[in-house]
Amino acid sequence: MDANLMDTNLVERLTDGIFSKALQVRRMIQRGATDLMHLPLAEIVALSERVEALLTPQQLAEGLETVGRQRWHKPTVEMSVRDGYAEWSKQYDEEPNPLIALEEPVVLELVGDVEGKDVLDAACGTGRYALLFAGAGARVCGVDGSEEMLTHARKKTADGDLTLDLRNADLHTLPFEDESFDLVLSALALCHVPDLSPVMAEFARVLRPGGRVVISDFHPFCLLIGWRTCFDRPEARYWIENHFNLTEEYVRSLLASDFEVTDLRESVVDERVAGILSDHDIERFRGWPAALVVAATLKEGE
Repeated sequence: MDANLMDTNLVERLTDGIFSKALQVRRMIQRGATDLMHLPLAEIVALSERVEALLTPQQLAEGLETVGRQRWHKPTVEMSVRDGYAEWSKQYDEEPNPLIALEEPVVLELVGDVEGKDVLDAACGTGRYALLFAGAGARVCGVDGSEEMLTHARKKTADGDLTLDLRNADLHTLPFEDESFDLVLSALALCHVPDLSPVMAEFARVLRPGGRVVISDFHPFCLLIGWRTCFDRPEARYWIENHFNLTEEYVRSLLASDFEVTDLRESVVDERVAGILSDHDIERFRGWPAALVVAATLKEGE
């Protein structure tokens, strides 16, 4: 059967059913409630057989060949945040990252001019934003829990003849005095934190009244459907520990720490990831929210 002659309404219903059942399986695994997991799995098998009947042998063969090239067919290795970034640091700056391509333009728009400001890059990694802000005239401190990532940031700082205060520290106990900064940025890090509230409270503590926080992160939709913070090696795909927090939890934890949310963006897959994802993958995932970016201002004392 020609793909153009398929009953698209039937295809939509069947694939919606598979997607729904797959999400049920994901949530059962996440909750540790796997006793009845066989039921949605059996339903997926039945729905898949109905989809298979719509395809010609040639179409099925083409699809199976494509599936065989997908990265998720590699063995997967679970890693802690600390161990994962220690290993990933060896190639982090050399890998094109579609999530960065989607969140960075939004972050820079919301951050705005940083010249003359005291800025904290919370979970600075290899210094992507810290070096950029220092070059734009800000006084920048950066903290990260991975000494290996910081090693790369320090080398780039020296090579660029810039001055940054880079420290190995945890986001729950920032090594700074109260009211030290005008801006706190945290990029693609809080998806590794199980409870956002203590971290938001620390951001509020080190910010001056009227100071701003800009947070970017893996969109919770992606975590819900099974996407992960990960990197590839020839032998395996390495998954770094993630925690699922709804968008509501980002907003609620900010409000609880006396922030006023001023902007919230959901950056979707589109042409910005051209050259990183294939044209085929861009069309498959077009419009899916991949990055969450939130901006907030710390309220002034009354």
